[in-house]
Amino acid sequence: MVDKKYKDFDAAITEADKKPIKFKMAGSEYELLSQLPARVVLTQMRFMDESGGMATNSLPEWLESLVGKENLQNMLDDGATWNQLDELLQWLLNEYGIGGDDDEVEMEVAEEGSDDPKE
Repeated sequence: MVDKKYKDFDAAITEADKKPIKFKMAGSEYELLSQLPARVVLTQMRFMDESGGMATNSLPEWLESLVGKENLQNMLDDGATWNQLDELLQWLLNEYGIGGDDDEVEMEVAEEGSDDPKE
């Protein structure tokens, strides 16, 4: 008899696990979880304004939640460019199945003005 008041969410996650997401940037290889961590979505929600956009100054912390603090710091220390980080972001969003228009994040950042890291 199965206890209907008990659900093992860890077992469900394990069954759904795919291979980790692997990539190389600025000479180093990285491995991320196959499923999007909840902290990424919760961090994004904290930074979103009424229109659903994020301010440029919140992007570093959100990227950190996506790839991990140590990973992001290593990428920056290894000389990753803004274009590489932008391409990584788009690729990861697609890998996690939440990618939208490829220009969407880039345009939102560009609209911020002088804080734009690409200028």
